[in-house]
Parts: sequence; structure tokens; C-alpha cells
Amino acid sequence: MHTLILITTLLAAGLWYAAPQVGAWPLAPVLAAWAAHFARERRWPRPGARDLLLLLFAATALISVWTAFDQETAWSKLWVIAGGLLLYYAAHTSAPVPPASPPAPRASASAPRTSAFLSADAAAGWLLGLFGAGVALYFVATHAWGAYAAKMGLLAEIGARLQGLLPPPPAGLPLHRLHPNVVGGILALTAPFAAAAAWTALRGGRGARRWLPALLALAALGLTLLGLLLSVSRGAWLALAGAAGLALLWGAAGLLSRGRPQRRRWWALGGLLAALLAVLLAALLAPALPAGALTKLPGLDGGLGRLDLYRNSLILALDYPYLGAGLGGFMMLYSTYAFLIHVGYIIHAHNLYLNVAIEQGGLALLALLGLWALFGAEVWRRAENGRLPPMLLAAALALTTIALHGLVEDALYGSRAVILLFIPLAFAGAGARARAGAPAPARRRPRPLFLLVVAAAAALLLLGWRPLASYGWSNWGAVQQSRAELSVYSWPERKIQDLVRREIDLSGAMAAYERALALYPANAAANRRLGQIELSLGQYDAARAHLEAAYTAAPWDNATRQLYGEALIVTGEKARGAALWETVNNAQGQLTVREFWYGAIGEGERLAR
Repeated sequence: MHTLILITTLLAAGLWYAAPQVGAWPLAPVLAAWAAHFARERRWPRPGARDLLLLLFAATALISVWTAFDQETAWSKLWVIAGGLLLYYAAHTSAPVPPASPPAPRASASAPRTSAFLSADAAAGWLLGLFGAGVALYFVATHAWGAYAAKMGLLAEIGARLQGLLPPPPAGLPLHRLHPNVVGGILALTAPFAAAAAWTALRGGRGARRWLPALLALAALGLTLLGLLLSVSRGAWLALAGAAGLALLWGAAGLLSRGRPQRRRWWALGGLLAALLAVLLAALLAPALPAGALTKLPGLDGGLGRLDLYRNSLILALDYPYLGAGLGGFMMLYSTYAFLIHVGYIIHAHNLYLNVAIEQGGLALLALLGLWALFGAEVWRRAENGRLPPMLLAAALALTTIALHGLVEDALYGSRAVILLFIPLAFAGAGARARAGAPAPARRRPRPLFLLVVAAAAALLLLGWRPLASYGWSNWGAVQQSRAELSVYSWPERKIQDLVRREIDLSGAMAAYERALALYPANAAANRRLGQIELSLGQYDAARAHLEAAYTAAPWDNATRQLYGEALIVTGEKARGAALWETVNNAQGQLTVREFWYGAIGEGERLAR
């Protein structure tokens, strides 16, 4: 039955990845397989903390379909996310749970080693390792190397030569070309599993049963690393290097804790904290170092640096802190409300955490981080005896790679590769404990730390309920505004978003912003959004008052400075407005667009200013 679950899940996930517009019907055979499984087991599993967090993430994704201005795109992304969640559960229950039994007697030193590379966890790791090698081959065979010759240089030439050695894809077959950054993220995620597969093969079996699987795994690892190199995804390189450093730290901790293996995890934790402290001290002693490191990453088109992109995206996330702005809508949301241009500019924030917060809200981000924290706690618990199963260690390194790469790029959530986002989590938890033959831990009483967190959250709600409620209202207003405006706006039929604001009814959004300001007048999001609408409607004095309040609350925000500068100029404060406009990003001719607007509506005097 588990095999049927896995097969139907893989088919559904593959369909949603290749053609997410197919909708819900691939879900039917998966649900049927799960129903048959529960009927056979005659029991319903009790959900744990991980299941509740996954449910929260899924619920916020479903809500984000409703908040999205482009429902078709949102539904397509939702099904890919659903495929990722189903893959997690299929992998998590990929083998039957054996009954509890006493531990097996310890094997003697002379006894032959058993073949460990075909266990349930190892089989899943093998699949991921071979999948990475397949992705690398597909990337080499289908990538347009000539288009990236300037960026890749010698690597593009190597890729083109390797492509010539491979058979060409069948003529007329529609190909899904993977972006190099997405390829880098996928391969950095799967490389630890290929390495773990080679390790388990070398340690299990004898003769051909040992060397043939090991050679296969090493070949998969070599192809994966070659594809990662050719992707020129420097963020993925650095993330995998960080994960490899963690593996070396674990190995060094094993050497230091010989004779006392239970201390190994403490040695590893101490080394990790020392490394983090060294990085923090370096950043404090040389504050320009982090910004300089970001500038070494691949640049963005149009004169926009990564720090500018992250600041602008953070403002967008704060506009939608609870509900999220909707799945798959980042491009026009960013252009309209953060970068203030009239056409789509960039597909995502190049940061996994910001993208999740913008599209699904802060609760989804907390759910994702909570899942990672639970995984880390499980790894810590299972390392108590100084050992970790190879595939669990590979999963920890894969998750580390995702977390580090997500700081500077979004290869997974920002693309259809989101289907792989939850895979590493499947290697820990109740299923993994049962397969290892260990009983589930007894229910514990709430710890003091948990009680302290609950008390702090209650105090925050009690003392800061007005700002929290205010941002709830501004979030509701932002959802109404973006759905009303961007669902009808299209370029070049409408030259600029201001025209839409004069054509449609935004009274609901404006009323929500007013309620937000009644609760908390310093709400930067409500002031900026309301001021932006009022500028479009010609309510210049009201816009100036709201934008001045927004500037007071968030003077570092580029959109607020531009809008407030415009409000000052059109109300006669030319010198102050010009001084503000000297500080805004004008790489895409944003200020020229504002000149066009005042000319289009016949405001000659304000255009002259």
C-alpha cells in the first residue's frame, strides 16, 4: 500500500510540475491510495506538531489563492505546493512501521556487514541522489549555452561541448528549460544524498554488492557537482560549501569526543557557535563587509542592488503581514507598490524568506521556520549517542543548504521546484524513529521555556493589540486594493496604474486604511498606501499629510521617499521634494513616469513644478 501511495504521489507531483494548470484531478488517485491505506491499517494517525505546522502552511497557501489578484496563476502554484506536501508524506511513510521489538544483539567484529544501502531511508536518499544526476544531465542537454556565454565564459564553452556529446532531444518535444539558479538550488539540495548513498554503499555488503552501488553513487555525485559548477549559481556554491563545513565540523567533533561519543553533539554545537560568533564579530568590526559580500553575488538588471531589492521587498511584506498578497503575484505587486513602475520588473525577491512572507504572510514563514526547528530538534535528539544515520545527516545538510541559499536566492519557493521544499523533513520524525526500532517518546509536560514563550505572546497581545490590529486592517486594505487594481490593469492598454485608480471603486480599501490609522496613526503601510491612492485621485493635501506620516515612520523606504517627494513638489514645496527625489532609485525612469502622469491629466502647473 505504501508503494501505491508513492507511485500515485509521484505521478501527481510530476503532472503538477510539468503542467500545473491541470488542476485538482491528479489529487484523486492519491487520496484514494491514502484512504485504502487507512482502511487497511484501521487506525487514524494522531497528528503531531510537524503535521499541524504543515497544515498551517497549506492553509495559508489556500488563503493566498483567494487574496491573489491573478487567480489562475495562484491556483497553478497551489497545486505545485500541494505536490510538495504530498511528496513529504509519501516519503515519510514510505515503509511500514514494524512492531516494537527488543534491540538486536550486537554483531561481533568478525561478522560480515549487512547491506544497509537498501533500507527505507537509504532508498529515498538514493532516489534523490539519482534524481540530482538526472537534473544535471537534463540541464546540460537542454540549456541554451550560447545565451549565457558572457556570464559563464569558459563554463559555457564546456557546457556546449558536453551538450554536443549528448543525443539531442526529440524534435517537436516541448522542453521546460530550467533557469541556472533553479538548477543550482536543486543540485545543491540533492548532492548530500548522493554523497550519503556512496557512504552507505561503501560500508555495506562485500565485493560487487559493495563496489557497484558505490561507483553508481559516486557517478551520480560527480554528475551533480558538475551540473552545479556549470550552473554558475554562486549562491548555491556557497550554501553547499556551508553545509560541507557543517559535515566537517561533525566529523571533527567525532574525533574530539572519542571515548565519550555522547559529547559529540556538544563539541559540534560549540564549534558552530564559535563560527557564528566569528562571523558576527567580523560584521561588527567591518560593517561594510556584509554589504560588500552581497555585491559579489550576481547583479540584477536595471541598476537594482540586492540590498535595495531586499529593503523594497521587506516593505511589501509588511503591507501583507497576516494574509499575504497571493501566490505567484510578486512581479506586479513589487512594481506597483514597492518600485513604483508601470510594468513587471523582477519575478521574485531573490530571498526565500521574503517571498514566503509576501505571498503567504508571516504565519506561513513562522510555520516553515517552525518545521525546520522541529527537524533540528529531532537531529539533536538522535545524535545523543554520538551517531547519526547517514541519510538523516544528508537531510540535515540539504536543509542547511536550503536555509543558506534562501538568504541570497529563491531557487525553490520562487519556482516550480517548490515541490522539493519539504523533502528533507521526511527523514526525521515519528516514522524515522519507528523504522529505527525506537519507541515514540512519552508525552512530556510543558517546559518552562514553552510557558515563557506563551506568557510573552500573551503580554504582546495585551500591550500591543492596537498596532497589531491596525496592521490587520491595513493588510485587509492592501488585499482589496491589489485585487481591485491589478486584476484589471494591463499594459499597454492602460499606460499607468493611476488611471485604474480613477476608474474603479477603492472606497473599501481606503476605509480599511482609515480604520488602521484610527487604531495606530503611525502605521507606515496604511499611510503610504492611502497617500498613493490620494495622489492618483488628485487629493494632494490629504496625500501629503499621509505620506509625511509614512516618511516619519519609515524614512528608509524608497517608495515612501518618492511618493512623499512628489506630494511636496505638487503642493509647492519644490526644494524639499527635490531633495527627497535626489535619494530615490530612478534607474527605470520612475520620475519620468510621474511627469507623464501629470501631463496626461492636464495638470500643467504641477507638471512644470
